[in-house]
Amino acid sequence: MRTKINKSKLQIFVEDAVLSALSLFKVIILSDFFVKRVKSPEDKRKEAVILANAPSLKKSIEEYKEFLQDKDLFAVNFFWKSEYFLELKPKHYIILSTNYWAEGKTDINDKGRKETFKKLVELTTWPMYLYVPTIAKKHKAWKELIARNPNIKVHYLNITPVEGFQWLNFWLYRHNLGMPRPHNVLIPSIKLAIEMQYEKVYLFGAEHSWLQSIYVAENNKVYLVQRHFYDKKAPKAEVMYKGTTNEERNLADVLTKFVYTFQSYYELEDYARKNGVKILNATKDSYIDAFDRINLHKTLRNKS
Repeated sequence: MRTKINKSKLQIFVEDAVLSALSLFKVIILSDFFVKRVKSPEDKRKEAVILANAPSLKKSIEEYKEFLQDKDLFAVNFFWKSEYFLELKPKHYIILSTNYWAEGKTDINDKGRKETFKKLVELTTWPMYLYVPTIAKKHKAWKELIARNPNIKVHYLNITPVEGFQWLNFWLYRHNLGMPRPHNVLIPSIKLAIEMQYEKVYLFGAEHSWLQSIYVAENNKVYLVQRHFYDKKAPKAEVMYKGTTNEERNLADVLTKFVYTFQSYYELEDYARKNGVKILNATKDSYIDAFDRINLHKTLRNKS
């Protein structure tokens, strides 16, 4: 839940009431009421693993390949760039950033988007569910491309951020009308796994250790180095932008974005408990403190 330090019950109530009113307004304006709720696949397994793309993922996959064999796998963003895409054959694939769908701003949006769907169509030879934001409906080219591969089934998600009274937030989550602020693709991935009622959901490659890679240059621009397990060469430091605009984020903006991200995990932990789902962070040295940690090496050794 949201941090409520040194606040009276009245102040908390008023804040939640205002936030809920604003959230409902955003849902009415931004959400697509015609998208369907996501249902669990008929062949769903009991447990799932979400494969985030941080540097530790490669080591985790190599060490726990046998552990992954009887789990449903969630992959995100550019996971297809790795040889593990064909090897692991993820059941779920999530691409949810609005920046990804922005036209003509950066290479990752235009060229990267086209390359991603081209490769997904070429490589996917197993049944896979692809989740994209409702904004993607406006782009015809990718839909025509994906339609060429009958193995890929597309689901749309409303990524409208909702806040305020938790009971109302959870109702909006369940009906695919909103979610916690989706500043990271891991957030909607966890939300989906909860709503599919997996008994346990493990997080791999979810370091979120961006604070180690952020700096302010002499030109007062804020740079961030984002590293991924599939990188073929050292990534460059880049500025961050506000939404789908060309406006650069200052340090306060960047840190606020981080706050919203980590706060969303606490909301999801509450949501998971409400739905009887256990989220377990199996990522070594992860900065996410909302979910219980699990040392898989120790746990599996004790079981053997």
